[in-house]
Amino acid sequence: MRNKDGKAGVVILILAIIILIAAVPWYFIIVGNLEAGGINLFGPKEAEEATEDESEPPDDLIEPEDEQDPSSEHDETERGDEHNYPPVDKIADIWSVNMDLFDELTEIASDSNAVAVSLVLYDGKTGEYYTYEYGYADIDEERFINLDTKFRIASLAKLTTMICAMVLVDEGLIDLDTDISVYLGYEVQNTNYPAAIITTRMLMQHTSSIFDSGAFTSSRERNTSETIRYLLDRGGSFRWNEPGTNFEYSNFGYAVLGAICENVSGKTLDTLSRDVLFRPLGIDAAYVPSNLNDTENIAVVYNETHAAVRPVQSQLAIMESGVLGDDLHLAQGNLTISVIDYARILVMLGNDGVLHGARILSPDAVREIHKTDVVGDSFEQGLATRFSEGGFIPDEGFFWHTGSGYGLLAQYLSSAEPGENRGVIVVTTGATSGRERNGMVSLCNDLSRIVWDGWDILRGIVVEEEEIDAEEDDDD
Repeated sequence: MRNKDGKAGVVILILAIIILIAAVPWYFIIVGNLEAGGINLFGPKEAEEATEDESEPPDDLIEPEDEQDPSSEHDETERGDEHNYPPVDKIADIWSVNMDLFDELTEIASDSNAVAVSLVLYDGKTGEYYTYEYGYADIDEERFINLDTKFRIASLAKLTTMICAMVLVDEGLIDLDTDISVYLGYEVQNTNYPAAIITTRMLMQHTSSIFDSGAFTSSRERNTSETIRYLLDRGGSFRWNEPGTNFEYSNFGYAVLGAICENVSGKTLDTLSRDVLFRPLGIDAAYVPSNLNDTENIAVVYNETHAAVRPVQSQLAIMESGVLGDDLHLAQGNLTISVIDYARILVMLGNDGVLHGARILSPDAVREIHKTDVVGDSFEQGLATRFSEGGFIPDEGFFWHTGSGYGLLAQYLSSAEPGENRGVIVVTTGATSGRERNGMVSLCNDLSRIVWDGWDILRGIVVEEEEIDAEEDDDD
């Protein structure tokens, strides 16, 4: 009996194995068809890792994204959280793109007797930068300027000082319309108008009634122990007009703005600017030149007779006061930076406060900067920028500012046309130049006009080269 039962068991086992083997393929066929039809017998399928070969689902299977609430536009203000920025910078020397434009620029630079000219034409929407360099960073050392040469850019520094202040506005540490006495820690008052307060906005717009008194100018030059507070307490640094009512360009006003930035942030202006502006944008710039990463490529400042008024060593000798809120000579004109890095700051402003993923300012802050509601000398004044119409950009208004000091002449202009982000920056040393009726530098205007009018030529050649590269890629 045991043999028969054993044989029967073996037969049954063999039949079971045969049935199981035959059933397995049908199982997978049935389950696969069910899942293809959207039916899963065992709950949600675990997500698989995507591979490079994985194809996109058909368009009709992609669910449409929820429409963005218009009220949430520009709500994000954290640095680095934006993706609305130009592609990687595309930099081209004008001489390598169009020799005719290069020759025109060189003729004007030579006729003006310039020691050096550095120019950048930019388009922030495409990331294009066209550059021009002429002359010497140092005549005695026969050191030519290049793309990375850094200049003491005089009053173009006011823009970056204002940006640092607006970062603090974004952070809620400064209110544009609060009495500056709150931020300085002592009372500041035009005694001719004891009931009127002076605000940060007034400092930025040059309407504070604080003016460049002789005491301020001489103290700044001598770098004495006199402080901003001492000069303000003396009372001789105020005009007779009521604060907020009259435009008068004021370097002293921007020295006070720098003091506010230091007191509020607890950092020197040089440290603050590098923390909130220069490092996030990958820029090597400083109000104290010895703090630059590259101190070997600073331009000497020459006057019209080509005398070295600000040699490199004298620039490197500039120091901070050591007491927050006391510096008289940094905020209004002592920034040292290359022209192309300054262009990147303007691109950031033209892109609602963000560049290459680094958010510096909120869009609201940028709009505040470009509110030009103060009438200046044949222009409208914003926060450290001016607005004009006409000139060689007849169909567009543009923002601009100039800088001059010790023989350096500088100017930027950027299109105010909505949707545009284009501009030109020019810095020269040792050149002879007059001024336009509205205060713009004639030499900088002449150089800017050439590249602005040649924009289509420059861009056309770049586009043509890109098309050739694309055709070659297709052939491969």
